[in-house]
Amino acid sequence: MTETRAQLEFQAVLDAAVDAVILIDDRGHVETFNRAAERMFGWAAAEIIGQNVSVLMPGTDRRNHDGYISRFISTGEARIIGTGREVEAQRKDGSLFPALLAVGEVAKSQPRRFVGMLHDITIRNHALNALRKSESLLRAAQSIAGIGNFELELGRQDSAHWSDEIPRLLGRPKSEVPHDMDDFIRHVVHPDDRRRFERDWRRTVAELGQLELECRLLRADGDIRTFEVRIQIDSGAQGPVATGTLHDITARKLAEEEVRQSESRLTHFARLSTMGEMAAGLAHEINQPLTAIATFAQAATRMLASPEGISRDDLDEALQQITTQALRAGEVIRRLRSFVKNREISHQPVDCNRLIEDSRLLVEADARINDVRLEIKSALSLPPVNADPVQLQQVLINLIRNAIDATLETPGARRQVSIVTGLTPEGLIELAVVDHGHGLSAEAAEHLFNPFFTTKSGGTGLGLAISRSIIRAHNGRLSHRTTPGGGCTFYFTLPTLDALINTNQS
Repeated sequence: MTETRAQLEFQAVLDAAVDAVILIDDRGHVETFNRAAERMFGWAAAEIIGQNVSVLMPGTDRRNHDGYISRFISTGEARIIGTGREVEAQRKDGSLFPALLAVGEVAKSQPRRFVGMLHDITIRNHALNALRKSESLLRAAQSIAGIGNFELELGRQDSAHWSDEIPRLLGRPKSEVPHDMDDFIRHVVHPDDRRRFERDWRRTVAELGQLELECRLLRADGDIRTFEVRIQIDSGAQGPVATGTLHDITARKLAEEEVRQSESRLTHFARLSTMGEMAAGLAHEINQPLTAIATFAQAATRMLASPEGISRDDLDEALQQITTQALRAGEVIRRLRSFVKNREISHQPVDCNRLIEDSRLLVEADARINDVRLEIKSALSLPPVNADPVQLQQVLINLIRNAIDATLETPGARRQVSIVTGLTPEGLIELAVVDHGHGLSAEAAEHLFNPFFTTKSGGTGLGLAISRSIIRAHNGRLSHRTTPGGGCTFYFTLPTLDALINTNQS
């Protein structure tokens, strides 16, 4: 009775096991086959008991199994018995699956018996393969994008973990990659960027915050590359943990610089083109003071040659007029040279009302030739903007000349262009150029800012496109609206200098 109860308890233990348990005799015949084995192999215990266990094995293992047992019994040399290993097992339907196999001998059994335990690792292997694939894709993506990632446990020495891409990005063998952030700052960050990097790094660690900056890093071969560094600091069991990425943006920065230079050349070309279109008016504007200089100089010469003597007051008046007209011509030439000169962009505080006055001298001759009146309505005490004055002047002159062209076919009383400055409800500076011309068609309004789109027979179609890019680069917006009573108003808005400073500080 006791033996029967022990057998029942033993069978209950076997059936409760999640792994297959198989008991075989010294000839390899199956004696016990638990329920997990039935589920795993698809054999019922009644079908498999008495058969050679090799039926559960594929190919070479099946052919060699009996020899393994015989060799162990005769020599005691264990190859599988007493050890564990990964094997391929075969189900009743012939399909194969991976399993972890552990084999042991039943102590003091006669005849000798062996027990095997198998754990199906199909799901584990799928997960491992998926993980390996994911890691492979991540490495490929990092290599293509020029991005590496890392983790630093700040409370422990030599705890840095760098992805495989980091050594390649830094041009160093893995053994020479810095072991902590202090070492990284000291040996990898460019000397001119170290103080800024270290300051921001210390603050980020103290605040358990985020760090995002651009800096130059030194490769082992001396090459200097520009990187975007992103770091997140979190609390960990052993102290703060920093996780981050290094992104090589050197190519992007070079491309941006090339685009910037191309835009600068195109903008300069547009200014020269504008001056070419205004040549007749500017020639007239310069010719007037030159003619006046010649006239007053001839008058002074006649005074000096007059037998009646020289009138001191008349001579002073003539010389004063010569001086005034020379300064006037010189001012036109000075502003013209400043406008067309190809130079580096320079942002500085700009008074928009002064900008209009500086531009007026270059456009009023063009307006006069076309019989168009210019009217300036400036709001008082406007705060300054942070801008390149020549580029803003280019935008303003382009808008004024477009407005002049738009009014050429209107009646005389409406041949007027107004330049208006003011402050919007949002606190932005607005410069508007108002005309009462023919307005815009639906097609023109849709494509107005597209490069090479123009409604003028001799236009390049670049003026408004370049103007919009200039205003965007100044954190502003260029747009248009219908003028009440007919016509069109082009305007651009810019943040004030104080608002821009506050935004950058926050």
